[in-house]
Amino acid sequence: MISISAFDLDHTLVNCNSSVLFYQYLMKKGMLHPFSLFRTLIYQIQYYFLKLDLAKLHQKVFRSFLEGQSLGYIRGEIECFLQDDFYRHLYFPAFAHLRRAQHEGHHTVIISNSPSFLVEPIAKYLGVCQWYSSQYLTDEKGALRKIGTILLGEGKAYYLRRLIQKFKTKREKVTAYSDSFIDLPFLHAAGKAIVVNPNGKMRRICREKKWDMI
Repeated sequence: MISISAFDLDHTLVNCNSSVLFYQYLMKKGMLHPFSLFRTLIYQIQYYFLKLDLAKLHQKVFRSFLEGQSLGYIRGEIECFLQDDFYRHLYFPAFAHLRRAQHEGHHTVIISNSPSFLVEPIAKYLGVCQWYSSQYLTDEKGALRKIGTILLGEGKAYYLRRLIQKFKTKREKVTAYSDSFIDLPFLHAAGKAIVVNPNGKMRRICREKKWDMI
């Protein structure tokens, strides 16, 4: 019976937000106007301190930076971004668990809220079996036009349950990794939950549920 190891991406396998890392890479290359940094800071303040909904954050970022951009061009830059020493941004305790799971023959999967055009190449970079993420849609010319779906905790849990059914395995054979309170449904969907680099709130939940922490 196959084992499944399912990982969140941002602040789990990667030590911060992968979209922010890619943004910083584009800034470093001079591909974004310096004023965009001010707008990004406003969005971060709204999200972390003013409780901006995650779905609304996606919409704001999409309209400000991505709408109308060529997906092919963005993918080309992501390849360069990954080659630019991306390895140093991995959170190595979680990465070690991924490598162990791969060595033991688990079906490894990344299930992330980040956009698909970013998650897919990172999943390939890390050599995981499968990935699932928020979906950004293009028009007939290949330009980004709208957000299709935004993957939150309940969606991650649903996808994990589908994998369990697909591989006809048991919930007890499934391990889920995440740092986020938003991902509690995802963590509950697995037989074993491992919380990565938790904040105070998640640390208390871990103690109550006797979950492992790394």
